[in-house]
Amino acid sequence: MAAACLTLTACQDTATSTPAATKTVTQAPAADGADDKADAPAEETVAVPDFVGMGLQEAQDAAQVEGFFLLTSHDNTGAGRMQVFDRNWKVCDQNYAAGKTIPASTELDFGTVKLSETCP
Repeated sequence: MAAACLTLTACQDTATSTPAATKTVTQAPAADGADDKADAPAEETVAVPDFVGMGLQEAQDAAQVEGFFLLTSHDNTGAGRMQVFDRNWKVCDQNYAAGKTIPASTELDFGTVKLSETCP
């Protein structure tokens, strides 16, 4: 636990040459001495599935089943189009290789094109 500090300074008349008193108060560590980080549960890690070739909506649904909830996508053609209707897009690539084990809190990003287009 980080120690909190508070500095108190007494007011003094500027005509005197005695320096002002300063008092620093520090919060004592927890009685049990436990480290806060040691109490935190280990973060869940998950192997990334292969989403390439799936429809964008299907890939997002599958990612959520695996425990990934931070999901983004982008237009893989470079045209900057938004994926407004996920069912009209397919996944061409993903930012983490299939099989790689990563924390479930990691953001997955899908590179997509419209269903009628070829992946670059």
